[in-house]
Amino acid sequence: MKKVLLIALCFAIPMAGFAQKKKKKGAEPEVVAPVVETLSDEECMVNLSLFHESVKNKQYDEAYGFWLPVYQSRPDLNKAIYTDGTEILGHRYQQATDENVRKALRDSIMQLHDDRIKYFDEARYPDAYVLGVKAMDYLTYFQEDELALPAYGWMKESVTALGAKAQITVLRKFVELSYNIYKSNTEQYGDQFLADYQLASAALEQIVAAGGKNAEHATSQKAYVDRLYAASGAADCDQMDQMYASVVAESANDIEKLGSIMKLYRRLGCTESDVYFTAAEHAHKLQPTSESAAGCAQMCIKKGDLNGALEYYKQALSMVTDDEDKADYLYRVANVYVLLKNYQQGAAYAQQSLDVNPEDGRCYLLMGICYASAKIYDDPILARSVFWVACDMFRKAKTVDSSCATDANKLIATYSQYFPSKEDVFFHKELNDGQPFRVGGWIGKTTTCRSKAE
Repeated sequence: MKKVLLIALCFAIPMAGFAQKKKKKGAEPEVVAPVVETLSDEECMVNLSLFHESVKNKQYDEAYGFWLPVYQSRPDLNKAIYTDGTEILGHRYQQATDENVRKALRDSIMQLHDDRIKYFDEARYPDAYVLGVKAMDYLTYFQEDELALPAYGWMKESVTALGAKAQITVLRKFVELSYNIYKSNTEQYGDQFLADYQLASAALEQIVAAGGKNAEHATSQKAYVDRLYAASGAADCDQMDQMYASVVAESANDIEKLGSIMKLYRRLGCTESDVYFTAAEHAHKLQPTSESAAGCAQMCIKKGDLNGALEYYKQALSMVTDDEDKADYLYRVANVYVLLKNYQQGAAYAQQSLDVNPEDGRCYLLMGICYASAKIYDDPILARSVFWVACDMFRKAKTVDSSCATDANKLIATYSQYFPSKEDVFFHKELNDGQPFRVGGWIGKTTTCRSKAE
């Protein structure tokens, strides 16, 4: 067997020869023109085994010496030339400090993927699959390219061709890249981002539906791209309906897909959509959940069936496990009771919501409205005491939740006008301006007596 000199430390493809140089310890490797003696098929097989074993043991410098002549002599010999080759050159890239060396190596890694496509046509790993791998390597080695348009193009070709057979990480990154491009010019790339999201989302849904070892990973990545899509601002509720109306109709018996669509609608704040209602209705028939029950409740509200809404919301409360959702459903029940003019129950459910989430200012606003609407006293002066406790709640709302400040101030301005006059307070035997006063009835709260500002 011919002796092969394998000393080159770095190369740029294409390579013509191999020149031996001894590397001084601590010295930066030079980009040289390697001179490699062509190997026989037998020698290639021996070297293939040697570099593959070295890669397994992470002995990359040793692996390079066995790998290079095989790559140059028989690039069509074995796929390991490319899978191991990218790992070998990747290691050399990380070790190099000279920028010219690093640029040559990363270009060589890209070329390896092109040569793999050129010399191999595998059913299991078709060209589109290799393009996805190439795109991921591009993101690794060309991080200064913020939009990474070459990687985006390769990923789009890969995802379009493979669908659910594409790598899950490629599907996720494809949406990320499309999102970055969209953010660079929202007017120009909005439609493109929507189309790309739909393409990747459908593929991830298929992987989840198929089950198996990849289902869990696909589920988490589907949730991630959904969050990205929801946060993008690229689609409004009308566009969502156009995208998903037919999907919901075709998925009446697919609980997983219905659930995914409902979550996406919730993230986008499109829970007043008829498509969302239809999805919730289908899902509730198949497998009732707190979310499907809540969706049906909202549908009832839209139709004016408040008692039906209460029934569904209470179903949602009986199944909910998440505290945030529980607090929200309790608040929604409180709202329905207010619409039914049952202010005592409205206030009670608002308080239950606060017990779960004490920082939800909306509940204090709602309780204040319930108190202001209550009929506790026949005495016309004492009857106005409800406005004191109402304004107490409004002030509490903006204290715990600054997002409620504007609404709270408006309500305070409105209802403080109904405070009794100084004269009314002065001549009423049970009232004393600035002193505590307990409002009776179902309210049962102590407040401060105060007259209307003149």
